Amino acid sequence: MMQQALSTNVETLEEQTFTEDDSFEVPPPDVIAYNELRSCADLYRLAREGLLEIHSDFQREIVWNKPAQTRFIDSLVKQLPIPSMCFSFDYKTERWQVIDGLQRMSTIVRFLSGDKWTLSAVPDIDPSIAGTHVPDFLPTTPGDNLELHKYYRRIENFTLPITVIRCDSSNPKHMEYVFTIFHRLNTGSTKLNNQEIRNCIYSGAFNDLLVELDQNEIWLKLNGRSSTDGDRYRGRELILRLFAFQDCYQHYKGRLAAFLNEYMQAWRQPDSEFLAAKKELFDRTVRIVGLSIFKGRPHGNVRLSVLEATLVGVACNLDWLQGQADNVIRQMYYDLLKADEFSDEILSEGLSGIPRVQGRMSTAKRIFSGRRDDK
Repeated sequence: MMQQALSTNVETLEEQTFTEDDSFEVPPPDVIAYNELRSCADLYRLAREGLLEIHSDFQREIVWNKPAQTRFIDSLVKQLPIPSMCFSFDYKTERWQVIDGLQRMSTIVRFLSGDKWTLSAVPDIDPSIAGTHVPDFLPTTPGDNLELHKYYRRIENFTLPITVIRCDSSNPKHMEYVFTIFHRLNTGSTKLNNQEIRNCIYSGAFNDLLVELDQNEIWLKLNGRSSTDGDRYRGRELILRLFAFQDCYQHYKGRLAAFLNEYMQAWRQPDSEFLAAKKELFDRTVRIVGLSIFKGRPHGNVRLSVLEATLVGVACNLDWLQGQADNVIRQMYYDLLKADEFSDEILSEGLSGIPRVQGRMSTAKRIFSGRRDDK
């Protein structure tokens, strides 16, 4: 019973690492927050011109359904009060980003663009718009439905309250603070986890690489996923952890989310050599872990902490391991499982402290090097 309780506690702690915000950032003195009103037409223009990022790639997993979108359009038609949205504004690039209000902003863009969708015929909306085709609202559409045209203009001119965070996206302290705001203010029914937030604020070539690598066939099988599964970017965060710990676990300072944020910020727009090297490292590491250790099957009930350290240990010893037989590599993995650092008793005492993280990584690095000593 005691062992089961320890195991459950470890599972809970591991799950929390994907969602907890361990940042202690206070507002940097040169970050300014202010309020303003923006018309729906103006917001749509910013999005259409590519100046306002609404991150459609993760909306496919977290999105309002059609009735929810319809009720929001009905609220705009009726000119009901709308809660304030929050955007960041990079004063250097003059680009905007949605921090809170993603689904509202997405619905506005979808409606004003005349996207071919039909408003739901739900009972609590204005009967005159229930079941109507959105293109029929456009003033340029031939026809006599002047009432719908009037509603379109009303929505265009409707002003929404916006809280603006004026910042510099090239400044790590600014982006760490924006990360904290994402955590505190995102009010959707499904809260964004850490990697979903990083996908927003650290978009760039390195993030694109994580997206690409997460579709690696061996990696998908190792994690028991198909290419269409939505794991809410857990796979991408594990890949990020592999790179960050393999490169600099010795400099880990005890805050996992902040450590990963700092790494993504530093390599947000790397050169082609960095990207090619990381892709090669990942492909070679996953081939050994997925095929030599797990025989091409899902890792099953393996602890997240064990899988994470296994990836790092293998990545640190690739050249040596590629000359070893599968049964030799598999025995190293079994040795890792027996190490004190990976026992439920030790893991349940805390996962993210400096001694714990550095101990797991250094142990994995040593074991997969073939050395038996502790040096």
